[in-house]
Amino acid sequence: MALKTAWKLISVVGLAVTVHAAMASSPAPEHAPAPKVAASKPAPAAKPASTPGAKPAAKSETKTDAKTDGKTDSKTAAKSANDEHGAADDAPVDGHADEQDAKTEPQAAAKPAPASHADVVKAMEPDAALKLLQEGNERWVSGKFENPNTNSERRTQQATDGQTPFVTVLTCADSRLPVERVFDRGVGEVFVIRVAGNVAGPHEAGTIEYGAGHLNSRLLVVMGHSKCGAVAAACSGAKIEGNVGALVENIKPAVDRAKTNTNAEGAALTAAAIKENVWQSVFDLLRTSPELCKMVKSGHVKVVGAVCDVATGKVEWMGEHPWQDALVQAFMGRDTATASAESSGSH
Repeated sequence: MALKTAWKLISVVGLAVTVHAAMASSPAPEHAPAPKVAASKPAPAAKPASTPGAKPAAKSETKTDAKTDGKTDSKTAAKSANDEHGAADDAPVDGHADEQDAKTEPQAAAKPAPASHADVVKAMEPDAALKLLQEGNERWVSGKFENPNTNSERRTQQATDGQTPFVTVLTCADSRLPVERVFDRGVGEVFVIRVAGNVAGPHEAGTIEYGAGHLNSRLLVVMGHSKCGAVAAACSGAKIEGNVGALVENIKPAVDRAKTNTNAEGAALTAAAIKENVWQSVFDLLRTSPELCKMVKSGHVKVVGAVCDVATGKVEWMGEHPWQDALVQAFMGRDTATASAESSGSH
C-alpha cells in the first residue's frame, strides 16, 4: 500500500517537471493579445459611453462639429452683412463681373451729360463774350480765321435746339461788313440787327430786348464802320428823298456834335460823325427801351460801342457810353409805350 502511494507521487512530480520544461522552451509573447470581442465588435454608435473609446471619440466629434459650425456661422453672418449693404452674394467667384462693373460705373460717372450750349451762354459773362469777339477779330485781320461752329452738325443742332447767341450786334447793312466773319464766329453765336447807319428806333430796340431777354445774350455791341454812306449823306447836308431821308434824320444830331467837337470837314468830319453816331444809337436805344435800361442797371447786359474799318477789317473798341449811368437813370423809369412813341416821332 505504501509502495503504491509512493509510485503515484512520483508520477505527479514527473508530470509537473515535464509541463514546466515545455513552458520554459516556448518564447514569451511581446504583449497580451487583444480580446477578440473587442477587436471584431467595436462599441455600438448608439452607446458610445459603454466603451472605453467612446469619450475621446465624442470629444473629437464635438470639436469637429464646433469648428464646422463656426465656419458656417461666420459665412452666414458675412453673407447677411453683405446682403444688408447690397452686396451681390450671387456674384461669380472669380470676381470678373465685379471688375467689369467697377470699370463701367466710373466711366459713366466720368462722362456726365455735357452742358447744353444754352447753359454755356447763360454762364458767359459779358466780358468773356467781348474777349471772344476781340480774339476773333484779330484772327480775321491776320487772315488766320478758324470759322468755328460752321459745320453741318452745328447747323442741325441749332435748328433742333434753338439759337443760343452770346452777343447781340446792332450794325449797318453795308455789304462790306460781314459780322460773323469780322469776329470769326459761327452759326447761332451772333444775334445781328442790321440797318443803314446802324440807327436805333422801336423796332431795333424791340429786337435787342428779345436778344437780351429771351435769348439771354448779355453783351450788346453797337458798331459803326468806315466809309458809311448813310453818315456821309447826313454830313453832306443834301436833301434826301423818301424813307432814306427819314432814316438820315436820325444821324444828324451826331453830325452836329462832330462839327462842334472837331471843326472838321469832308472825310475827317465823316470819320468823326461815324463815332458820334455810335453814341447816338446807344442814346436812342436807352431812350426807347426802359427794359434795356433795367438790364444795364442790373448788370445783366453790357453795352459797348465799336467801329470797324472795312479796308482792314480791324474793329476799334470804344467801350461804354461816357454818359451811360446818367442816361440809364433818366430813362429807366419811363413808360415803354411813351418812350417808343417819342422815339418814333423823332424818326
